[in-house]
Amino acid sequence: MNLPRGQVVAVCLSNGGIPRTAVAAAVLTPQGFQGDGHRYEQHYARERAVTLFNLELLQRFADDVPSFPPGSVGENITLAGIDLQQLSPGDCLRIGEAEVCLEKRWQPCHAIDAATEATSLNSAGWWGYFASVVTPGMVCCEAEAEVICQASSP
Repeated sequence: MNLPRGQVVAVCLSNGGIPRTAVAAAVLTPQGFQGDGHRYEQHYARERAVTLFNLELLQRFADDVPSFPPGSVGENITLAGIDLQQLSPGDCLRIGEAEVCLEKRWQPCHAIDAATEATSLNSAGWWGYFASVVTPGMVCCEAEAEVICQASSP
């Protein structure tokens, strides 16, 4: 079985809300990243412990903005090389030392670039995933990411 591989481009945290700021590394627990906040209590649930989004989508998020940096849509992990649009709920990924299970598609409302203050609505309907944490562990920028099982596989 030839499952997709990629790389962590950024690990992003905030006190709550967007944009999130990239950090070198963080520990992923079943409750989410240590040091990451949620603006509203209802935003937290174990099946929403971490959010994933593709760098490739940030690079073409809006026609009038050349590219949004990682964390702009509020994602915790920005990935390159694994097309999340091709995966399904129930698929599992190893990301650094951690393992996560994709739970539900997540469509951010908009993107915000903290440096330039550029904003854009998600008019194209790009989406990533909410994921639960199967195995806690350290996730670092540039760590390998790989799909380790697919729910639709026999």
